[in-house]
Amino acid sequence: MEKNIKVRRKTLLIWVAIIVVTLILYYANRDLFDISFLKEYVNDHKVLVLSLYLIILTFIGLTFIPSTPFAVAGVLLFAPMEAYLINLTGIITSSVVVYYFTQYLRLDVWLESKYPVQIEKIKKALRKKELPIIAGWSFFPVVPTDLIIYVSSTLNIPFWKCAVGVIIGEGTLNAFYIFSIDFFL
Repeated sequence: MEKNIKVRRKTLLIWVAIIVVTLILYYANRDLFDISFLKEYVNDHKVLVLSLYLIILTFIGLTFIPSTPFAVAGVLLFAPMEAYLINLTGIITSSVVVYYFTQYLRLDVWLESKYPVQIEKIKKALRKKELPIIAGWSFFPVVPTDLIIYVSSTLNIPFWKCAVGVIIGEGTLNAFYIFSIDFFL
């Protein structure tokens, strides 16, 4: 247990250091971060880029990789409101995939065998207050939203409750990310 805490602290420190160094480099030499060629490519191939972006956002849920880097990328590629709406669409389609396909793909067996205590804790909390737990979990950036969707599907919580909770939590978090980043760029 102590080892996990140390690893988490080191990971957090590395993550913060990367962000700080990136921001310093950005403000010191903005030419290093010139992405006008990328925006031009996106504008010339909007349908292709949007399709690929949504496909990635849809299926990334099965990997339990956070979508935060994609929210940041969305700000760099699209107008802020467009990035926000695209990310919300991707989050909902990802939630659909996770909700309906984790059991079909047998990811539930792997998760339950690898993290039995944690999964049981989540189930216990969800049995008491479904929507607030889903929304709160979705808002918390260091835990994968897809995990709460998976557990919700195993408890047969209606998908609409999952979707509303995810929209509240992830929608708020993504709005903060996207519009904050846009403000500073």
